[in-house]
Amino acid sequence: MKGFVYDDDSEIPPEPIGRSGGDHQNDSELSGSRWKAIAGVTLLVVAGLAALGVYAQQWKKSIWIREVVFSGNHLLSAEELMKKADGLIGKNLEEVDGPALTESYAALPYIRQAEVVKEMNGIVRVRVEERVPMAKVVSGDKVQVIDTEGYILPYRDFPPSSSMLLRVTGMKIKHVKGVRLKKADERSFAVLKEMIEAVTASEYARFLVRDITFGEGNKTYFIAAGSPTRFIVGNDGDYKEKLKKFEIFWQQVVAKKGLDGYAKVDLRFNKRVFAVENSLPGFHRISP
Repeated sequence: MKGFVYDDDSEIPPEPIGRSGGDHQNDSELSGSRWKAIAGVTLLVVAGLAALGVYAQQWKKSIWIREVVFSGNHLLSAEELMKKADGLIGKNLEEVDGPALTESYAALPYIRQAEVVKEMNGIVRVRVEERVPMAKVVSGDKVQVIDTEGYILPYRDFPPSSSMLLRVTGMKIKHVKGVRLKKADERSFAVLKEMIEAVTASEYARFLVRDITFGEGNKTYFIAAGSPTRFIVGNDGDYKEKLKKFEIFWQQVVAKKGLDGYAKVDLRFNKRVFAVENSLPGFHRISP
């Protein structure tokens, strides 16, 4: 008969389940100590940062401006820009009013926007974005410049590297409320911009076209280099096609007839060119 042995050792105490109250007390003490340590470290970090801030303020007061550096300027010289920074060299960095200096540069007609940065090494860095001249605007004896946004700027001599600007007469100019610079009339400016873009993109016309004159009644015209002939292009666009007709007319007719052979050449008509000779009163249709 099979049997089994039951070993009942009542003298061995059972394994405790869970932790005793003493263990909970120890954990609470450890947790409290840990938070005290974290709080202490945090206070030390904050105190250190505050001390660094105070030191930085004191240090900044001992920094003197040793150089003013300009960037982004192509039309305006560094010497010209330096006039606005006159007296900065040797001045305490903290005494420089960055926003006021920025505003003084932005007020210059040829500067579109400006930024002034004070560096801890004693350098004041002035970054400028200049306006882009597009053409010379002539009204009587007065010569001004119009930029690619339509603003009218005072005339100035440009560096030799700058491209030659076309002369424009008859441009309508107006005052804009809240803007210190005058602007070209929107319609006139749109016509001028489209025409100059077409001239710039042309193969030969960009070497020949010199003066553009706005005329009432869709009679805007230009004059080519060395020729008194008025080439009428109007105000209604399609200037690329009109300049192609001009190039063909110049190569096939003017080259044979001479630079002063025609008083007017009308390029406004589709696939047709009407020309008036200097010696004849009537129109002559020429199909290039």
